[in-house]
Amino acid sequence: MPIMTIEDVQRRVEDFLTGQMLHALHAVEYELPRFGAEPSQVPDLASASRARVAVRHVRGASDALYLIEAFGDELLMQLQLNVWRLVLVYKVPAIGAVDATALQPRMERWAIGAGHAGWMIGWRDAVNPSDTSQRFVETYCYANADRDFLENGPQQLYWRTDIVQMTRYFMIEARRFGIDLSPRRAGFAL
Repeated sequence: MPIMTIEDVQRRVEDFLTGQMLHALHAVEYELPRFGAEPSQVPDLASASRARVAVRHVRGASDALYLIEAFGDELLMQLQLNVWRLVLVYKVPAIGAVDATALQPRMERWAIGAGHAGWMIGWRDAVNPSDTSQRFVETYCYANADRDFLENGPQQLYWRTDIVQMTRYFMIEARRFGIDLSPRRAGFAL
């Protein structure tokens, strides 16, 4: 295989963050067809997708920030891709009794599933460095893909799909426990 230049690597990282992931995250919520639907009535995932996604990214940076609207809520998610190392951070507004100690046990079932897929999970209370009145509970998810990640389509599909499924079930679990994920409803300026 030819060796990629740094510019090639940066371009592929940016494509993954702002192209592949932005497109894939729309499937965090999707409409299922009815049982017994005729094959001609079964939609493809793109047309069944219901989530809305906005992204913030600085060209050349190795991360992107996403605001995902699904299941009647919003979730702020940051994804970093350092060539083959993935760091995913869910940012939940720390309002009321929500802090890392309260959120972690409620998300235990979700964390077990993420661990089976290869993610290491961590929790912490954090503040927005540009506005210290904004406090978050950050759920950190760390994983290492194969070293040829940027050249390996099946690897990209695996991690992209896993991130979508993790995000889907993070939002569903939060809803089950009545945890409001929306930074806007918490009064945070985005």
